[in-house]
Amino acid sequence: MQYPKTQSLFSVDDQYLVGSDLLVKPVVGPGITSTEVQFPTADCWYDVDTMQRMAGVPSAPNSSVAVTVASDIDKIPVYQRGGSIVTRKLRLRRSSHLMAMDPYTLYVALGNDGKAAGELYMDDEVTFAHERKQDYVVASLSSSWAEGVAVQNSVRVGNVDGEVLERAGERVVERIVVMGVERAPGGLSLFRRTSSDGTPLEFQYDSLTKVLVVRKPEVTACEDFHIQIV
Repeated sequence: MQYPKTQSLFSVDDQYLVGSDLLVKPVVGPGITSTEVQFPTADCWYDVDTMQRMAGVPSAPNSSVAVTVASDIDKIPVYQRGGSIVTRKLRLRRSSHLMAMDPYTLYVALGNDGKAAGELYMDDEVTFAHERKQDYVVASLSSSWAEGVAVQNSVRVGNVDGEVLERAGERVVERIVVMGVERAPGGLSLFRRTSSDGTPLEFQYDSLTKVLVVRKPEVTACEDFHIQIV
């Protein structure tokens, strides 16, 4: 359904998409150590464990390519679509209630054009106030490496008086991971809506994996901000 013009995928019934951004090939038999994954070539794909771009996937519309990948007892093949931003909570908890205010990690998978986008919906996770168009926040995330923007967050709030969630300050972004960065930037600066001066951010870049990591950017998902490439 995500690739309705790719006829080579019509008969594939042993893998699936979670939403539009995560491709999963489950292991369904005993003793399996490798499996074949059909990748739509309209997008590039990144292994969610190694965060590396999948080799052997060309850029071509309305086509797919089969790649054999490892899938032993410790590995379920899952891949994030290039051009997407997926927000995850990484704390291991006993229930979803306990992780309600856990911090976020943004996984930015740059597409073939060096861009990515995604949305994050947040409410109080208890009441039904969101049905009255109240007390919810939608964070629209984007990245355009070619235009000098590592990450940008634009927030819209679901109530008429413009208040954000009561505990919005706890919706912390603790880490930003950008996949597919071809070269290390000279620097990164954080700009908030309330300030015209940028704050330098520390980051780590791995030239082998092409992965850039920003730890503790000191922002929340409920505020407008952008991180500029220097």
